Amino acid sequence: MKDWSNIKTVFVDLDDTIWWFTENSKVALRHVYDRFGLAKYSPEYNLFRDIYAAKNHELWDLYHYGKIEKDFLVTERFRYTLEQIGVNNCDLRKFAEEIDDEYLFYLSSLGLLLPGAKELLEYLVTKYDVNILSNGFQEVQLRKLRSSGIEHYIHHLVLSDDCGITKPLPGIFEYALKRTGATAETTVMIGDNYDADVQGAKNAGWHTILFNLKNFDRNNVPDADVVVDKLEEIKSIL
Repeated sequence: MKDWSNIKTVFVDLDDTIWWFTENSKVALRHVYDRFGLAKYSPEYNLFRDIYAAKNHELWDLYHYGKIEKDFLVTERFRYTLEQIGVNNCDLRKFAEEIDDEYLFYLSSLGLLLPGAKELLEYLVTKYDVNILSNGFQEVQLRKLRSSGIEHYIHHLVLSDDCGITKPLPGIFEYALKRTGATAETTVMIGDNYDADVQGAKNAGWHTILFNLKNFDRNNVPDADVVVDKLEEIKSIL
């Protein structure tokens, strides 16, 4: 059994670890589909959703590793989707930027948390220095904390936007330690993304807890010190 007694600092990923990005995004995506009248191009909403989701996932993988810039990601995901559903009567890039602005604004106003997230934060904050470490965008992540009512649990909100380096690259983990005055050997990272959160943190010398929202095969996640299926399990570990 791993000894967690030396842990002083906890970093938690935000999207799909605490703040339920998957479910909130479904609401926001349907909002822009309706607001911008996209049914006239794609009468089947699920087609629009699936095209967007696949492209967004592809672009985020590239962004994680610094292969594309943020501005390209936020424009291209909707530009590509619009192109695929047959929008050809306007400036696709400009239209995509307009949709993405509305999507991000609406998305960050939503406050649904993962089951057990608030209770976990309430527990952790009594024992540790609790921080967020996220690749999410500066202009929306703070709004998410406020919309979901968890801002007061968080000491530092550390973002890739702040340092220009994304998880899992080592620079962002070094930056996070400097921002918080923490040390690697007394720090744990909790996250749902195996490569960005767990492998990145492990390579930086941190302790790691994988929140297994994506149902990873437990035999294929060696860099996770612990794997949990529910956030409430973490309270018996830390």
